[in-house]
Amino acid sequence: MADEIPMIPKAGSLLINSGNIVNWNRLKRKPSQTPTDEISECVSSTLQSFLSSADKNELQYVTDLSCVHEKYKETIPKDDRGDLKLTVKIFICSLQHVSPDSIKEAVEKALGELDVAFIETALIAFPEIENEDITLEIIQPFWKVLEGLVHRELVWAIGIADLDKNLLEELYEWAEVKPVINQVNLDSCCVMPKDLVEYAKLNDIQLLTHNDPRTVFSSETLQGVIRENSTEKDSENWDALWVLRYSVLVKCRGIVKAKGYLLKATRDIKKRK
Repeated sequence: MADEIPMIPKAGSLLINSGNIVNWNRLKRKPSQTPTDEISECVSSTLQSFLSSADKNELQYVTDLSCVHEKYKETIPKDDRGDLKLTVKIFICSLQHVSPDSIKEAVEKALGELDVAFIETALIAFPEIENEDITLEIIQPFWKVLEGLVHRELVWAIGIADLDKNLLEELYEWAEVKPVINQVNLDSCCVMPKDLVEYAKLNDIQLLTHNDPRTVFSSETLQGVIRENSTEKDSENWDALWVLRYSVLVKCRGIVKAKGYLLKATRDIKKRK
């Protein structure tokens, strides 16, 4: 935007709800776009829609931004709930800024935004860590939160992404609530490792493939999207915490009825000049 006066100078938190993107015609025409591209477009369109209709004077004083794409926001009809299966995948954007309780926050936001009482399956994905591998010690506190959600019957089954056989075995042996799914990115291994296949079969763990990058949505990407829709100053110092992708399938038919994204980000206002 040409006007460099910040639109959201006091905003310290941001929640994006893209709504049901199955109804976004332009996304249907881009089947080859990457998951990061898709998330970026969802965040951009939602932010643009919110900012264009918001009261510019009120925005100057808002500290917690909740941006919903009103045109596409949908809840899951209660009369149809028995025929539908809801799955969410929670991408941790940065271990530096995210606490395990963020998993609880993400799930509860999804339940509220979709107006449902439970989620059939919740998956968690960890980002790449520079010069470091994901270990059981890193996974454990996040998994404990997922187990708590299962005990509260907010989630029925839990899974994870990108674990090799050894780490999956460590998690399975340690966990109280066992993982039922391990997603494998075939771009990184081409063929499903034999030892992983055998272990998963022995312990009734479903192996599913996916094409999500390990770091699906970085803080730099978020800042770029905000900059495109607002001002340079508005884009500074934002940290993407988590992205939740939900999908609603019609049982026994495999038809995607709904798909969308929730994103949470925070900003340290004190860092701003």
